[in-house]
Amino acid sequence: MTLQEYNMIHNDEDDEEFLQRYRKQRMEEMRQQLYSGQQFKQVFEITSGEAFLDTVDKEHKSTLIMIHIYEDDIPGTESLNGCMICLAAEYPTVKFCRVKSSLIGASTRFTNNALPALLVYKAGELIGNFVRITDQLGEDFFAVDLEAFLQECGLLPEKDLLLLTSIHNPSACYSEDSDLEID
Repeated sequence: MTLQEYNMIHNDEDDEEFLQRYRKQRMEEMRQQLYSGQQFKQVFEITSGEAFLDTVDKEHKSTLIMIHIYEDDIPGTESLNGCMICLAAEYPTVKFCRVKSSLIGASTRFTNNALPALLVYKAGELIGNFVRITDQLGEDFFAVDLEAFLQECGLLPEKDLLLLTSIHNPSACYSEDSDLEID
């Protein structure tokens, strides 16, 4: 073995070691960057008109906020509630909320004709407005349907595949009283 071959072998080992250290460092930086934003991971209940305005106006400008306006007896409300629970787990940086229309002073006409509604805000601005979302999705729909619809509209951020589970994983949105259990 010549001196030149010996140096090349050692340089290759050094390069490999350097690349491994660099990969680890970059992965850690990416993890920290992902976790630096606020994580919500649940659906928040808005309890008043003032709380509704605070939710929209006082959240960080980079936070995407989805608000489901509902009343319990409206067809499609239960489906949208379940979807929001699942999507909140899948998109932890999105703030999912819901509010009864009666708490924000919505008219009877709005309640009867426009619910369930899904409003999407960012930086205090309305960027998505889906009144009677059942017109697009039907009355009985699933989280994958809502996710696909919102992605088509460009209203969901990219999911980080390393950190988030697939929405097709039933354990991500299963609860004791859920209709989402696979028979």
